[in-house]
Amino acid sequence: MASYLGAVHPVGDSLAVFRIWIAGGVALVGLIALLASAKRAGWLAIVFAAVAGGPIAAMVYAPSGEAPAGAVTIYTKNTLGGWGDDAAITADILDSGADIVLLQELSQTRSDFGGALQDTHPHQHVCRFSDWSGMAVFSRWPVLETYCSPHRSFAAAQVDAPGGPVWAVSTHLVWPYPHAQARYLEEALPFLESVEGRVIVAGDFNMVPWGYSVRQIEEATGTGRIGPLFTTIEVRDVPLQIDHVLTNGTGMVERRPRLGSDHYGLVAQIGWE
Repeated sequence: MASYLGAVHPVGDSLAVFRIWIAGGVALVGLIALLASAKRAGWLAIVFAAVAGGPIAAMVYAPSGEAPAGAVTIYTKNTLGGWGDDAAITADILDSGADIVLLQELSQTRSDFGGALQDTHPHQHVCRFSDWSGMAVFSRWPVLETYCSPHRSFAAAQVDAPGGPVWAVSTHLVWPYPHAQARYLEEALPFLESVEGRVIVAGDFNMVPWGYSVRQIEEATGTGRIGPLFTTIEVRDVPLQIDHVLTNGTGMVERRPRLGSDHYGLVAQIGWE
């Protein structure tokens, strides 16, 4: 129950990250209770586990979607602060045919993605939060407006795409409680609420899609998550689903290799009616 209380206290979002594991544990307790002839407690535990785990299972098996006609292709990846294979990541970006590239953990001293992508994505907006934690929006098309959050959360650029302007928001929230995810997000919400038109918010949210912070971003931008639920990082062999693509359009999402980073990349093809 506490994992549903992110709106009350940030510790709820910290527990939400592990809700699927908690639900599995509750289901196991329920089965043990049934075997011990404690039927009421056993079935109650199984029902609680099903209520918590069912929506997550539905996300895992959600269809990848279809690429709309005239779709904008987005590539997003946490590059591990320059410790990933930059050359392989660059090649993967080019292979994906991305129109807009959203990068996180962009190192100022160990990486040069801006230079590597200058010919294909010459319109570049970078927000620096430390040597290793920069965020970027690289675009084939001109940039109209830009934004950097006060603390590490978002780098955003409104891109003059052929079908109309698109706000592309590269996302890298800090970890939830006891870190400052909730406080930093609160600082950036006025900007998120101000964006209008076509919107894409993608990257490393450090939060599962059922967490309160992700729901806040969706509500502020009028977006929703698309694509199936992918494991995008493994922390001490625990698979976590913390990289997402949110949009007010429709489209498809696929997972890309890690390429020396600790995160998998995501590629989305998104369109608007």
